[in-house]
Amino acid sequence: MDLTTTYLGLKLRTPLVPSACGPLSGGLDKVRALEDAGASAIVMYSLFEEEILHESQQLDHYLTFGSDSYAEALSYFPEPRVYAMDPERYLDHFRRAKRAVAIPVIGSLNGVSSGGWVKFAERLRKPEPTRAS
Repeated sequence: MDLTTTYLGLKLRTPLVPSACGPLSGGLDKVRALEDAGASAIVMYSLFEEEILHESQQLDHYLTFGSDSYAEALSYFPEPRVYAMDPERYLDHFRRAKRAVAIPVIGSLNGVSSGGWVKFAERLRKPEPTRAS
């Protein structure tokens, strides 16, 4: 039986496309398992603009609030790199997932600003930078 179909202009061997689900696309082992189970493409979990903006604003507030009064207060907060909402981390995972499987991996962006995610979408579309010899 022929199950080929098209999705976003891609010709796929089946209509099985797990979509925008963190538990399914959050790890490379799970991405590979989806391909092994018959998925013909994977849509990554969504990256939400408002969550990143909120995290950034909240972190800035807590890192600066009262910092002049109590010098030791800055040690109460984790370093920014431990926060999960990070566009660079998403982009890195997206690129590693694309290299890990032979099926298409599609990014998912959920933005709230007018045109605010165009540059990030372009970064998802671009091929990886080449390494200098």
